[in-house]
Amino acid sequence: MDNNNLVKRSLTVLFPSHLPGDLILAILLCCIFITGCDKKNPLPEESMPKKWVVQLPAAAYYCSPALSRDMKVVYIGTSSALFGSHMSNNFFLALDAGTGKEKWRLQTGINEVRSSPAVSSDNTVNFTVELRDPVNGAVRGDELWHVSPDGDLLWKFNINPGKLASEVGLSVPAIGSDGTIFVGGDRLYAIETDGSLRWSYSGLWPESIRNAPAIGKDGTVYLVYHNIPLTALNPADGSVKWSLDLGVNDHCFASPAIAADGTIYVATQPGILYAVSESGLILWTFDLASAGFTGTIRSSPSIDADGSVYFGINTGTPSSAFFSLKNDGTLKWIFEPGNLPDDVPSDHFDIYSSPAIGSDGLVYFGQEFGRVYALKSSDGSMVSMDTTSSGITWSSPAIDNNGVLFINDIEGKIYAIQTGSKGLDPASQWPKFRYDNQNSGRTSLH
Repeated sequence: MDNNNLVKRSLTVLFPSHLPGDLILAILLCCIFITGCDKKNPLPEESMPKKWVVQLPAAAYYCSPALSRDMKVVYIGTSSALFGSHMSNNFFLALDAGTGKEKWRLQTGINEVRSSPAVSSDNTVNFTVELRDPVNGAVRGDELWHVSPDGDLLWKFNINPGKLASEVGLSVPAIGSDGTIFVGGDRLYAIETDGSLRWSYSGLWPESIRNAPAIGKDGTVYLVYHNIPLTALNPADGSVKWSLDLGVNDHCFASPAIAADGTIYVATQPGILYAVSESGLILWTFDLASAGFTGTIRSSPSIDADGSVYFGINTGTPSSAFFSLKNDGTLKWIFEPGNLPDDVPSDHFDIYSSPAIGSDGLVYFGQEFGRVYALKSSDGSMVSMDTTSSGITWSSPAIDNNGVLFINDIEGKIYAIQTGSKGLDPASQWPKFRYDNQNSGRTSLH
């Protein structure tokens, strides 16, 4: 008797006698196949395994990770919340991207690494440091630090000589194609690779700039903040090409994103996203209120291959939502996270984190109380989710070419999470916070 007939006869005791043996075998094979499929498709919260988790020596409230140009090193700095208890053991660190093992650390003491790092083409690293009084913790000023790939401090530049009292050192440096570093402090500074000043721009008066400039393909530097309208600057001398008032209280914590056709996208504090042509004309606006939401936008936009725009919202009703718009400014979809914990205040469900678009067509971002989501860019449906030990505020993900996503929480844990992608989507027009994994803030598409 062959094996198939043996199986059929053995199974007749489990099924009604009137069923043919071939049908019984087919039913069994279907059951086996379905069970096997379940095992190959894990639950969403299990589908992004953590490769490693490293506890940094202090909290990491404001920083987002950056990767070296070969993506083998993760750079991150530590800092406290604005009204938190300020630490005296802050560092800037380099970690091995494959293992999380520390390669080197640069101690900053009570001084805090307030910005995300930006990596230059020679792998030198740039970040802003808020200087604090060692006795009472009061802010003394802000500096740009320029560090070698081996962790040696090469030079510093004072970006707050006006000693503005409000928080300044949050602006992520943008790196020009010639290596020029553009960074906000009490004004916007253009700094040469040797640490000397090329020019500075303050508009009508000095301003505490806490977001970051963006650089177009032709080198034009775009800047917008509270009392600074959206302004296009000549990178050579800082002269103004054009300036545009966006609206009442156009205060911006989010940084601009630039599409392949040169359109600049700016998300503002009142909950309005602007699309502006590279000649300085408003093409369209999208107001959260038009979709029945209130809130602010602190999540910097990302732009995919077809021009769809992605961003999160916070401090609204409801406070937890993630939006996608078509390239004409009409709504594509809205994702509202579900199963939110009852013991967490609703104002901790915000989405500050700026999204990263993977090569798998998924959009990745963090949520304040400690989740990392992966959504389909086509319809906003959730594909997978992972959790962190504490909240994610300003941290935005980087994704290396092995599909490993790097993000940190406010307690100072940095996570390497395996996704199904092969890195950032190479066709996306502005795939993540600050454009690339080096946080250069400079588009290469036009």
